[in-house]
Amino acid sequence: MFTVGAILCLALFWFLRRKAHWLISGFFAVFGGALFAFSFLGGWATALITWVLGFVLGLFPEPISPASVLAAVAVFFVVMVGIDVWRDRRLDEGGQWAAICLPVVLLAAGGSVGGVGGSVVTSLADAGTGIFGPLLGW
Repeated sequence: MFTVGAILCLALFWFLRRKAHWLISGFFAVFGGALFAFSFLGGWATALITWVLGFVLGLFPEPISPASVLAAVAVFFVVMVGIDVWRDRRLDEGGQWAAICLPVVLLAAGGSVGGVGGSVVTSLADAGTGIFGPLLGW
């Protein structure tokens, strides 16, 4: 169910990103990212990000938590989207990809940031299935 919703939202985003207002394409980017984060592919992406980051950070002599690095990346993505919208009142290419990837990074973060971010992503995914579920017969 989440996979089909993610495919639908991301396909609508891809189609509308240059043709419609940035709020409409941004809506589909955020909901598509949240639904992707809860799909089985998003679970694999979360596990892969956590594993690769844990391996790379394990090479450093001092212990660095992958959750803290992912929390910093999530904050960077939020700031990047905010600056992108603030600068020219539209969501450009970098901001669009940050909006899509942000839910996966939030779910991978864990800890307090991951807990709060996970509840936000869960609410977005539930809203996405509530919006598109009746249209698709779920």
